[in-house]
Amino acid sequence: MTWRWTALRLALSAYILFHLAATITWVLPNSPIKQELMPWFRSYMLPFGLWQAWGMFAPDPLDSTITLESQVTDAKGMRRIYEFTKVADMPWWLKMPKFRHPKFAANLMVDEYAPQREMAARHVVRALGLGPESFPVIVTLYYQVKPPPPLGVGQSDPMAPSRIHNLAAFEFSSWNEVHR
Repeated sequence: MTWRWTALRLALSAYILFHLAATITWVLPNSPIKQELMPWFRSYMLPFGLWQAWGMFAPDPLDSTITLESQVTDAKGMRRIYEFTKVADMPWWLKMPKFRHPKFAANLMVDEYAPQREMAARHVVRALGLGPESFPVIVTLYYQVKPPPPLGVGQSDPMAPSRIHNLAAFEFSSWNEVHR
């Protein structure tokens, strides 16, 4: 029994050390050390949504409201719009397990997350349930950007037009390419 307790404590200590090393490496400023260590931790930090970014702090924090959307054009020219989950529109009990969704959408702006853009585009095609006859398809990821309300005003004008910021476009030639 004692050796099991010791093994458990060693395993937990190793995990905690790994997690702390990953977090510290992730928040380091760009340097040769960070570049060398990032591949070790990327496959742990990204899928679990544990990554951090400093875009919310000075000198130029993100002050606009962004929503991630996608347009899919199939082989016949039919266009479909896909809106990613908007956590702000959900009641609190549904928001809790999805609180990382807006972070994913915001971080797609950063070039470091270009592979996740393609992953998101593949998700869109699968979520729309397009069949093999619809291919090839072109998937465009874009943001709807709304400026913040003026100072002293509690809420933005819901009828104010959004700016469109194109993020990326992908062409998938076959159904198998999306479903691999």
